[in-house]
Amino acid sequence: MKFIGMMKSLSRNIKYRRDKKDEEDSVNLVDSSDDNPRESAMIISRLTRRIPYLMIIRYMILIPLVMYFLIILTPVKTLQAFIPTEIQTSKNFLVVVAHPDDECLFFSPTIVGLVARGKIGHILVFSKGNSLGLGPIREKELNGSCQKLNVDLSRCFSLNLTDLQDDPHRWWPKGNISEIVEQFVKRFDIDLLITFDRGGISGHINHKSVALGIEYYLENFDRTPLAYRLSTVASLFEYSSIIDLLRTLIKFLPRLLRSVFSTLLPFLFSPPNDQRALFVSSPFGYYQGLQAFHQHRSQMLWYRHIYTTLSRHMFINDLTKVPRK
Repeated sequence: MKFIGMMKSLSRNIKYRRDKKDEEDSVNLVDSSDDNPRESAMIISRLTRRIPYLMIIRYMILIPLVMYFLIILTPVKTLQAFIPTEIQTSKNFLVVVAHPDDECLFFSPTIVGLVARGKIGHILVFSKGNSLGLGPIREKELNGSCQKLNVDLSRCFSLNLTDLQDDPHRWWPKGNISEIVEQFVKRFDIDLLITFDRGGISGHINHKSVALGIEYYLENFDRTPLAYRLSTVASLFEYSSIIDLLRTLIKFLPRLLRSVFSTLLPFLFSPPNDQRALFVSSPFGYYQGLQAFHQHRSQMLWYRHIYTTLSRHMFINDLTKVPRK
């Protein structure tokens, strides 16, 4: 019993000294002056070491993970806040890209999500990716990718036109792009277009050319379909995988609230508009997109493996509506 009493007394002394030290540190921090910058820096460094960085990192990862599983495992993903009615009622969608492998590296969540909703997919690639002389090989690889994405080969196309060759230093004529898109829209009765935004996701000039060509098409043709473009983000967010879902959902929060209120109080709130759309792939959808990329064997360089592991666009497609005239 005497030994136990000694241990308790020792524990109280340690706790008292620790509390006293914390109090002295706080007083020193307040009383420190600019006359002794070295001492002030040491005190600040000592106090900042007490910040639970691991806890902050843990919650930065845990919160997006909880949101991710909430979206993919519940009917939340079908809310009009995420998938506008205009997209839900569409029948034939056309994904317009510049090179073989763009369809799976950037748009797989959208393609997988729309096909799973019973939409008929079409993929139009404006070049065969022949900048290194691999055009015929990449064309065959595209067919394999389309099959993995459940897009019929009769609706999967790569073009080989003089003015639209794979070239990272050459802008493509937007008029040519516009006319070709119009042909495919009429041929397959397309009611939903999906393409790049002006940033081109990776900044490739050919990607940007496609974006401008679609805008030109919407401005100069009548009765054009609904069109959406994939949002380009900074590299910090691009390589944050599903962690970027937290930032993305913050942008969708007003739409989500409006969707809930319009359901509960339809006489006071109207449903959210069709200006934004969000597709989030489940782990199975991600694997499907990854399998599609693995069909592009000629493009499986070391940095592409890093991209397919860390890129948000393998999991998240944040789309905005392209304005029509």
